[in-house]
Amino acid sequence: MRPEAFEIVDVTSGVEGLPLLSQQSSSRPAGILNLALLSSLAAVVVIPQLALAVQALSMAPTRALIVARPLLALELAIAICFWIGIFGWPLKRLISKLNWRRDVVITRERVAVRDDKTFGPRVWTASLREYQGVAHHIRTSLGATRHELVLVHPNSERSVLLMVAEHISQADVRRFTRILGLPEVSAAELYRLRRPATAETIDVNEPETLAVAA
Repeated sequence: MRPEAFEIVDVTSGVEGLPLLSQQSSSRPAGILNLALLSSLAAVVVIPQLALAVQALSMAPTRALIVARPLLALELAIAICFWIGIFGWPLKRLISKLNWRRDVVITRERVAVRDDKTFGPRVWTASLREYQGVAHHIRTSLGATRHELVLVHPNSERSVLLMVAEHISQADVRRFTRILGLPEVSAAELYRLRRPATAETIDVNEPETLAVAA
């Protein structure tokens, strides 16, 4: 997932200097509402089709037709898988987003991130020198506008949210560039093709933690 997965960025330290610590998560009320709506829509569309398919297969003429024309069975199976996939993938992403929490520690040397997800935590670090700069990105969806400050890495999966708000001023941008010692870069950098990541992944079973990284 990209940095836009998080709606809440709570900066607990580093407002005026490093180290910068933040806790990031998604909005649970909005996520639960979206999950309920998508689940309901999936049930309305997919379940009747599955019921119809089961009923058709229970009829001898249908089974005989499928035996005579096996390609017909393949077409039906593909159609059902198509509809399941259309709803299954977004549902999976929504559930993953709801259960995703991120802790970020930025020092003068490196960026350390701990992601707590459904299937366990993952910790990675990257040198602060690898980052290109700070981008002010404006995202618009369904009539709502969200301003983001993003610490931009050549690999977009290593980019990190610094701030989320309804409005971000140029003074906010200058403050973060001063704290991090990095320039302001265009938001277009967020959409460039990804390059190989050079970040180091830490085994969470080892005694190393984000606090050590700080």
